[in-house]
Amino acid sequence: MSFLNRLASLLGLSSPAPVAPPGAALAATVTVPASLGFVPVAIHFDLFSILVGHGSPATVDEVTTTCNERIQARGKDEPKLSMYQVSLYGYSASTMWINELTHVADTLYIMSGLGMVERVAEDTFAANAITKHMVAMPSAQHGALHFTTEGLMAGAFLMKKLQDTNFAYPFADADGPLQYAYELMGQSDLASQHTYSIMETQGRMDSFNQFMVGKFLKFGTFPERVRAMGYDLDSALAGAGSAAMVDIGGGRGELLLEVKAEYSAMRPEELIVQEFNADIESVAGVSLMEWNFKAGEQPVRGARIYSMQHILHNLPDLDAVALLQKISRAMAPGSRVLIIEYAKNLTYTSLHASMIALYGGRERSAAEWRQMASLTGLEVTFEKYVRAGESLVEMRRADR
Repeated sequence: MSFLNRLASLLGLSSPAPVAPPGAALAATVTVPASLGFVPVAIHFDLFSILVGHGSPATVDEVTTTCNERIQARGKDEPKLSMYQVSLYGYSASTMWINELTHVADTLYIMSGLGMVERVAEDTFAANAITKHMVAMPSAQHGALHFTTEGLMAGAFLMKKLQDTNFAYPFADADGPLQYAYELMGQSDLASQHTYSIMETQGRMDSFNQFMVGKFLKFGTFPERVRAMGYDLDSALAGAGSAAMVDIGGGRGELLLEVKAEYSAMRPEELIVQEFNADIESVAGVSLMEWNFKAGEQPVRGARIYSMQHILHNLPDLDAVALLQKISRAMAPGSRVLIIEYAKNLTYTSLHASMIALYGGRERSAAEWRQMASLTGLEVTFEKYVRAGESLVEMRRADR
């Protein structure tokens, strides 16, 4: 599946590209990384928002003018965009202007090739469905920034890392291609850090957290999503326990706030967000708890539900098993683990590669989830895998 076809599938759009000859398809795929490098440029200059705000096809000059107006309005010491003309001295000693170059012209042209904007004329562009989606859901732009920055860098050094370590594999969580890139660049302080710590050091973690609020797209609220997959959330939450739901790695509490909105009688102490974050702030309606699963046992014992949304795919297998073991030891016979991840299928091969390169993690198949359950005293008691969108796996204690 080509890059554009995969992107369209993720967004629920029709395929944007016809079937190409094998050589052309190969060339279109392997030349994408350099194009993706321009995505942060488009985000930096707010080009997607400018096109959507324009409401109709806009020329490069019009987009550049609007961009410069926004730069000026920010009032920071930031250079404006300008035209660069390339002169050619030739016949009759005259000067021939052969082109006008701008960041905007090249970036919009490349974004149109990626399918993120529409090219309607040589120097005229318009917002398409993907452009409008990124502006309507700002978390998607933060995700694009993350995966085309850390992701590209990690991917570029993956083969070098393998070659220089005699193809040692799989990667540890803080010893992957991204860390190796910094090691080769002489930045030893970053070379030993986890990817998230590197992002925090570079002032990029807030952007990643904003991505995690809505990710690239939402499939409805958490209760709506799991019910659509045939899961009986009412029964899962109705049992006895020290807490109704513990959301591990729950960020700013978005998932539990969606639960709270539907189950309004639940008290804040019944809905617990666990994060490895010393600066975590209060969120009305839920309780916040700091927990580093590598440093200690699960402190909440006997909760009805322990949920992990896109957490385990960030972890190598050994770390994921260790986390599940700690949850298993804390569970009561009626407790459940809910795992929300993407299925390991052809829609998510690029995400699988990203998890490997950035975190030593991976997407996992039904067989892999069952194997992990068996290693942690659990068994899979519900599973629903979908081609595009989030899948759901429930585990319960095997000895219940």
